[in-house]
Amino acid sequence: MDSTSLSILHHIFNKTKDGGFLSMYELEIEFGAEGSDLQPVLEDLKEGELIIETDEKYQISDNGINFGKTKWI
Repeated sequence: MDSTSLSILHHIFNKTKDGGFLSMYELEIEFGAEGSDLQPVLEDLKEGELIIETDEKYQISDNGINFGKTKWI
């Protein structure tokens, strides 16, 4: 996993591990990038089953939580 993907996953993990979702707008602000630039990374994280998407909002998945616990906790 590249550093951009890992950074985005880490941010989503920190913000949603206890519930809730992050909007694309919040991710754009945090990473200073447009949604079109973030979308491929988010798609890869979804395909890896590390995050879930609902109505353009993102949350860490159970697999993502397990991954995050091995990396950041």
